[in-house]
Amino acid sequence: MKDNDYKPKQLLTKREREVFELLVQDKTTKEIAEELFISQKTVRNHISNVMHNDCK
Repeated sequence: MKDNDYKPKQLLTKREREVFELLVQDKTTKEIAEELFISQKTVRNHISNVMHNDCK
């Protein structure tokens, strides 16, 4: 394996990054859900998953 073939594991999934990018723009859970075409519960799950992983 070449050194330039190594790719570190991403800390956040693509969707988690999208959610957090909107969060830092002061968007509400409802606004994030509408913009990403997902439910508010899914938005909260993404936030919870990241917070839980951060505590490990």
